[in-house]
Amino acid sequence: MRKNRFNKILAGTVLVLGLGIMTACGGSTDDGNAGGNNSQETSSDSSDTAGAELDFETKELADSILERGEFKDDLAELSSDVALERLYALDSSKIEDSSFYTNTNATAEEIAVIKVNDPAYVQTVIEAYNQRVAEQKEACENYLPDEMPKLNDAVIESQGNYVVLCISMDSENAREIIGEYFGN
Repeated sequence: MRKNRFNKILAGTVLVLGLGIMTACGGSTDDGNAGGNNSQETSSDSSDTAGAELDFETKELADSILERGEFKDDLAELSSDVALERLYALDSSKIEDSSFYTNTNATAEEIAVIKVNDPAYVQTVIEAYNQRVAEQKEACENYLPDEMPKLNDAVIESQGNYVVLCISMDSENAREIIGEYFGN
């Protein structure tokens, strides 16, 4: 029983240290692109009428990705306040709804689903997601090199007022799940 408790304490410590390192390593990239990766798909036509008609709870999509996606780690739900402020540096007054899951061990896996109040803020969220991926790459490059393929194929999708980030073991599967919600 002591060993199990020790493992939980150790995992919690690693999580806190990892989040601190990833947050502290943040810098800005000139082009807003996550480390120059152009493989991330985004569809951010906020004027799209089908996208404007989307209406679902962000937690519904985040939970669907969590349940049906492929993750090495057990992801834990993260409060919106913490995620918006510490991980993405976004203005919570411009967010209508949000849901987040982050890694509990030493992986880069993550799910973020945000619904903004104003379609004009969608691009800001996309840039914040790209910045987050860039910070994760910088943090993982030397310490967790096995996570780099996930980060290099991070999924960032948007439609209407919704913006989604998924870092997982199977990006194509994540895109399919998101597409079901976006009507693609």
